[in-house]
Amino acid sequence: MLIRALALMLATATTAIAEDLPALFDVTGVASDDVLNVRTRPMGGANIIGTLAYDAKSVEVVEVQDNWGRVNVDEGSGWASMRFLTAQPDTALPNATHFNCFGTEPFWSLDVQNGGPAVLSTPEGHDRAFHMGLARAANARPAPFAILGSAQGENIAIVMDKEICSDGMSDRLFGLSGTVVLNGYNMEVLSGCCSIQSE
Repeated sequence: MLIRALALMLATATTAIAEDLPALFDVTGVASDDVLNVRTRPMGGANIIGTLAYDAKSVEVVEVQDNWGRVNVDEGSGWASMRFLTAQPDTALPNATHFNCFGTEPFWSLDVQNGGPAVLSTPEGHDRAFHMGLARAANARPAPFAILGSAQGENIAIVMDKEICSDGMSDRLFGLSGTVVLNGYNMEVLSGCCSIQSE
């Protein structure tokens, strides 16, 4: 009976963490002369593909499996033990204050301050600035999220959904897909991934 109750508590905690991802975490509980290993699979015996510093801050965790969190290191994605990762409060959507969406073919990047400015960059070099509202979650659901913004003569809408997303250029994986719709003289639709950023 006790084992069953503990298993239920662990499953509930894991579900609660998953609903609040992606989010930013700090590495904690690692000795100052050590590092937190990032492995190919969510298990202690898996190969090490990278490390996080003992005092690393604002590490984005995009999903959790068996108390291991998926993080990006260098140009790859791997798993770090959640025992050594402490969540920063209010860094998951819709409360996250800063996030970035991006895509390829064509390359584009949208740097967003939730409720503040946003800048859309493209290879043409003509950055476009917008003022954004606050992100909102779908009614009675944990996702998707939407945020609206505007500039003179142009409106922007961003819709982000919780799903593992590849940038198509590296082995990094992100926890949000993103679609950006621009409506001015012409309508543009951009598709890619989104990532929670530190301040």
